[in-house]
Amino acid sequence: MQRRQRQILSQFLGLTLGLFAIWIMLSGQLETKFLLIGFFSSLAISYVCFPLLMIGEKDGEKEFFVFGVNYLKLFLYSLWLMGEIFKASIDVAKEILKPHMDYEPRVVHFSMPYENPMASVVLANSIILTPGTITLDVTEDGIFEVHALTKGAAEDLLSGEMAERVAALYGENCTFTPMPEAEITDIPKEAY
Repeated sequence: MQRRQRQILSQFLGLTLGLFAIWIMLSGQLETKFLLIGFFSSLAISYVCFPLLMIGEKDGEKEFFVFGVNYLKLFLYSLWLMGEIFKASIDVAKEILKPHMDYEPRVVHFSMPYENPMASVVLANSIILTPGTITLDVTEDGIFEVHALTKGAAEDLLSGEMAERVAALYGENCTFTPMPEAEITDIPKEAY
């Protein structure tokens, strides 16, 4: 219990200091009275908002801080994700510029039961940011339903690399499980 209280206090202080740093950057005032006003305002805002930034696990036993992520890992993940977005953009542009439409749209499913709900949110949004893929649904038990414009996009997604990188980002030990039996490939091309 002591460890959990220290963790909550550290997250609260981190939020307060982050808000205070933003206040200093926006105000540009370094006089003592302005610094005190900014610090106590940041403290009050953190006190009011902190409970709103705690989200519970699906069974309600644990709570997670929304911004509770290693920021260095988040930065490295963001760089990797930008590279993936660039590569996927090139692939989608190639498909669009082809004179005949030979892409194979499909809906794929995979299981990645994260404990922290924010990990599911980050993965779902990372998929949406990558051109050629759209997250359609995420169930409570961690089954993702994703529309992929091409077979290559589906294969990249089903490799599990993105899901495992998000798991590492949040320190999760869950396993990626592709579900090829649930794949839908008979999507009419007239829908596009």
